[in-house]
Amino acid sequence: MSRIEIASYVLENEKIPKEFDNYTIVQISDLHNKLFGKENIYLLDKINEVNPDVIFITGDIIDGENKNFQVALDLLRNLTKKYKVYYIDGNHEQKALLKKYKDLYKIYFEELRNIEAIHLDNEKIKIKRGNSHINLYGLTIPFKYYKYLFDKDKNTDLDEDFLEKNLPKINNKEYNILLAHTPLYFDEYEKWGADLILAGHVHGGVIRLPYVGGLLSPNRHFFPKYDLGKYDKNDSSMIVTKGLGGSKVLVRINCKPEIVKITLRSKHH
Repeated sequence: MSRIEIASYVLENEKIPKEFDNYTIVQISDLHNKLFGKENIYLLDKINEVNPDVIFITGDIIDGENKNFQVALDLLRNLTKKYKVYYIDGNHEQKALLKKYKDLYKIYFEELRNIEAIHLDNEKIKIKRGNSHINLYGLTIPFKYYKYLFDKDKNTDLDEDFLEKNLPKINNKEYNILLAHTPLYFDEYEKWGADLILAGHVHGGVIRLPYVGGLLSPNRHFFPKYDLGKYDKNDSSMIVTKGLGGSKVLVRINCKPEIVKITLRSKHH
């Protein structure tokens, strides 16, 4: 049983309505089919310890190289008994769709439909509390934008208007949260207008070096720019979690699995 850490952040913003003061979010990411105890009991206990108002899953809950989807289904089933759950796809969900497990993956998606978790595929949902709301957007980044070391010739920059083209229109007077699997496009997310971006994908750099940070990103870059923690640019903040599991590189050094706890604070003038 590997211990799961809780990374806690408090976000204060004038756009957060009073009703959302102390609203608690748990973000989980990059489970990659990993089990923490039978049916993920230790992970569920950790989440229950926080007892959030909502759970956001930022992709890669399954492993694209693996035909076992049960771990993800069980977890979602258990979480939705108690919480509102929203999730987006990561590159592993996309990979499963493209490759040899396509048919099994279709069954996985059918099973998911019977679970109350809400899949955001370039969609927006209003999260309401009392008479107020905040907006939640879920971005799907196509598989081709996930570049690996050996695809040197591949230009994987997002088109400048990718978010505008793919997501519903944003109202900048309201508080907008964007779930995006990869943190690599922080500049684009910020430009688009997200107040808070939640991302994963980088697994904290897999091997963390003291004073330096994460060593590797999934696209096999050394010392990825956004590997873990909170990044700020203008009025946007991005939280990158090191997630729970791993795919290819299974050794995690100085990089314990984590869930993220975010507390929203309404900033009164």
